[in-house]
Amino acid sequence: MKLHLTSAYKEHSALDALIRRAPQDSAQRHQLTSSPDEADAILFVENAQFGDYLYDDLASHELVLQYPEKTFMYNEADTPWPVLPGLYCCMSANHFDHRTQIASPYITTPNPFVKYIHSWNAEKRWLYSFVGSSSHRCRKAVLALGEQCDGVKDTSQFDAWNCTDEDRHAQGWKFAEHMAQSQFVLCPRGLGPSSARLFEALEAGIAPVIISDQWVPTPHIDWSFAVRVREDQIHTIPERLAAIADESADRGRAARAAWDSSYAPDAMFNTIAESVGCLLDMRSHANAVNRPVLANSRRLIVTSEIRLRQMARLCRELLSPEVSRAA
Repeated sequence: MKLHLTSAYKEHSALDALIRRAPQDSAQRHQLTSSPDEADAILFVENAQFGDYLYDDLASHELVLQYPEKTFMYNEADTPWPVLPGLYCCMSANHFDHRTQIASPYITTPNPFVKYIHSWNAEKRWLYSFVGSSSHRCRKAVLALGEQCDGVKDTSQFDAWNCTDEDRHAQGWKFAEHMAQSQFVLCPRGLGPSSARLFEALEAGIAPVIISDQWVPTPHIDWSFAVRVREDQIHTIPERLAAIADESADRGRAARAAWDSSYAPDAMFNTIAESVGCLLDMRSHANAVNRPVLANSRRLIVTSEIRLRQMARLCRELLSPEVSRAA
């Protein structure tokens, strides 16, 4: 398949990363093309767009209007708006449409130090760990587990968007050290139902504990190595993990094998392209392009939530630009 990658916006970190992955691809089943006309599919690779929550610029893009039958999007927003069929990192289970959407990994993860963990021979000091903020109500219960395990650290006071490079470096290194010294890594949802932390755990070869009732598993790998815990059952985690502590190494190895097979630098481009190919097949066989992505009631709910987020951000910008950047 010939794939044309592009974006409707000026922020291109995910797009640039995926383009870099193409020549690293070990499968070599698909190739990039600079010609939208010759492409079998066009993928708009988009980061979160805080100034355009509903992706109006994308919906009106000339390529979308000219080639509606073969345009798709990759979307990693925490609260995504499905303007196009595509690959969604954080579409909630309640809103997920399997006819037009595929659950996606993040093309990149934020912590550059995680890639070293797999080669370390770190002592496993903790049964489980979590280093993060209380960005979702379920994380308060996760952070409360710190009373039983020193591997749990609250970083709610750390602002990754408003700090020095030195502080960001130190925080990333601390995160990697905690993960390396853990038998299991707790991966609670954040603002969205998925988390980059989950895919970092796979890369590190540490067994993940997924805490997100609305998370949709990506279809490219077998997730049986992971432990899933309901958000209302977080208090049971110490006992549950203690009961399977002898499985942690095997689960971690399986997690790393899954990452190697589908999400490593030499596999990511093929995984994304194969997902787009599946969307093309679904569109041609089920005429998905003419079906609504969400039922009207759900569309109204999601639109209202996104609009509220947009209004809140605009208010913060008016009150204090610094507060807005920290949110």
